[in-house]
Amino acid sequence: MTSDDLPRTLALDYAAIPQVVAVVQGGSRTAGTQDALSDIDLYVYSREPVPLPARRAIAQRHAWRWEVGNTFTEEGDVLIERTTGTQIDVMFRPVASFEAHFHYLFEHSEARMGNSTSVWHNIRTSRILHDPEGWFGKLQKLADRDYPDDLARAILALNIPLLSGSIFSLTSQVILGVQRRDIVIVNGVLAKLLDSYFDVLYALNRTHHSGNKRLLTLAAGLPLVPPGFVEGIERLLSFTPGTLDEVPGHLDAVVQPLLQLVDAQGQLPAPWGEAQLE
Repeated sequence: MTSDDLPRTLALDYAAIPQVVAVVQGGSRTAGTQDALSDIDLYVYSREPVPLPARRAIAQRHAWRWEVGNTFTEEGDVLIERTTGTQIDVMFRPVASFEAHFHYLFEHSEARMGNSTSVWHNIRTSRILHDPEGWFGKLQKLADRDYPDDLARAILALNIPLLSGSIFSLTSQVILGVQRRDIVIVNGVLAKLLDSYFDVLYALNRTHHSGNKRLLTLAAGLPLVPPGFVEGIERLLSFTPGTLDEVPGHLDAVVQPLLQLVDAQGQLPAPWGEAQLE
């Protein structure tokens, strides 16, 4: 069995479980952004939880090493396929949750602190392997729409104050971490800040967020990007305990060009709430 055969072979097994509504392949392999290290991502949609014994039986049938019942992010299993050594990540998704996600995303312009549209991107770029009711096909049709301006504005309004301007901005938290010589805090807050940074960048371009892998490479291909942002982020993330005092300056050199770009496009949001500066 080749790695190209694996998704359909596994889909047949999951499709035989009564609770399963649809099985699709997603991730980088269907989005066209895979590399030599990419695994296979399968998404199993159901109206009721898929029983662990059935999941375990499929893992035992196909994998020499497996983990069933992981809940690190989504409910999922990981299989290392017996003949090819390919890693297969299987995520189990409740139908109702993803119907609700699109309702709040499109009808209420629900923004998040990073990755606001990555599920939308995932649904749009998935490949159907099993969908006898046509449920997932309908979900994809719902996802096949232009990027709503209201959603983009909501993402900018939530995430830009987190980058800079708010008393509790992530930039302020990084500066406090530097002052405390707390390299762990600085590292953790920078990760959150970059989540918001890329959410703003993708929303500005009215482009679905592609997810967290290879962000610098993929975002560099967007039409509107700050000059030198790739090199700026690489410089920002290259700090050591000895160069910690340079972090605020490097951070400012990353954040401000993005804010200037948003402003130049006439999309800079109003500040959060009421603000007073004496």
